[in-house]
Amino acid sequence: MNARAVGVTRAVRRLSRLRPEQVRAVRFGRTRLGRRGLAEEQVYAFVRQVVDELIARDAAEASLREENSRLKGALRDWQARQPRSRPDNAGHWTDSR
Repeated sequence: MNARAVGVTRAVRRLSRLRPEQVRAVRFGRTRLGRRGLAEEQVYAFVRQVVDELIARDAAEASLREENSRLKGALRDWQARQPRSRPDNAGHWTDSR
């Protein structure tokens, strides 16, 4: 595995995965007395956090897809360079009795 692939793997592991139950559990504080609804700054901060995480996750996945494609191509190229061996008996079974 090359250094780039190792770096991508480490980056993916470092990303904290936002799980559905975490999103469901988020509760926003109420606004000050006299106002109704949720504290907008908390909502927008949470939305920014989710967006940042999803962007980082998408970038890591795209990088992994690119690396996977590169490795598949390298394997195909390597396989194409390998001599095709032909059995001595041209693929026919012989009775050696």
